[in-house]
This record gives sequence, structure tokens and C-alpha cells, in this order.
Amino acid sequence: MTDHLWPLLRLSADTDAALKEKYRKVYLETYVRATDGKKMEIYDWHGWRIHFHAGSFDHAFSESSDYRFGGGFHDLPFSKRRARCILWIKEALAATRGTIECRQQLRRDSRGRYRKRRVLLVVEERYVVVLQKRDKNNALEFVTAFVADKAYVRKIARDGGWVETKKSPSLNGD
Repeated sequence: MTDHLWPLLRLSADTDAALKEKYRKVYLETYVRATDGKKMEIYDWHGWRIHFHAGSFDHAFSESSDYRFGGGFHDLPFSKRRARCILWIKEALAATRGTIECRQQLRRDSRGRYRKRRVLLVVEERYVVVLQKRDKNNALEFVTAFVADKAYVRKIARDGGWVETKKSPSLNGD
């Protein structure tokens, strides 16, 4: 068993569809709305508000069988690998552990407009959280999160401008 900065969430169910719905419930209750119906307020370590939407689950926790040539299309409707890291999103945003590189990117949206993206890379886990700048205030929207391979980490470094590196204190006190 590999040590991680944060624990994986391993849910079980009789079918893949039921498992997906269990993870969806965790996502909704952790990031979108509390069980009392109140909208969750989540902030990063700078105090920027991060908005999560119910509809983001399907994109964030699915994946492409060939991301290099898939053009962003996710043909695998549910990724257990991504879902097991679902609780890591909050940890990365708060920078509770590890070394987090923050990078800025410009990407075209579906209408061809350039949108600013903030990409957080938890170096030790190669865990990526992608956020998109909202049109107003210091607010961001959650896009996706996943464990990247080494080639994708190099692509992030090549394509995104470095903003900052946040190093959280070690548990060893150093």
C-alpha cells in the first residue's frame, strides 16, 4: 500500500451505477450543498471563493481512455481512480500538506473565448485541481481534479505560467 498525503475514499456498492451515485452524494454534500440545503462556502489558502456546481461531477469524475488524442472528450463515464481522491480537492485548496505549485493558463471555452484557469499541482501526489476564473471578484469555479502522469505534469509546467509555490509545514516540524 502506498502512502499518500491524504487518505483515499473507498466506497463500495453492488453496481457501478450505485457506486457512482454514492460518490456523487459525497461530492454534493462536501462541495455543493450541505445536508440542510445550505450552499457550501469553500475558500483556497488566499481566501478566494471556490464555486462548485452539481453538474461538474460528471466531467470531473469521468475520464478519457486516451487523453493525449481525445480532445477533452471523456468516453469513460465514471473513474473510480478519480473518485477515490474526491476529498483531496479541499485539502489541495487549503494547502494542508505537501508542495503545491500554482500555475496560470489561458484556454478557449466552447464559444472560442479565452478563459483564465488556475491549475494547482500537488507535487508529491501529481494531483491536479483545475479552477476557472469567474468574471467577477476573486472567485473561481471548480472544473476537474485528477492524478496526472509524469508526461502531463511536464505539459502543465510547459503550458502554464508559474504563479507561486506553496509549501505546507511538514508533520515532522521542519
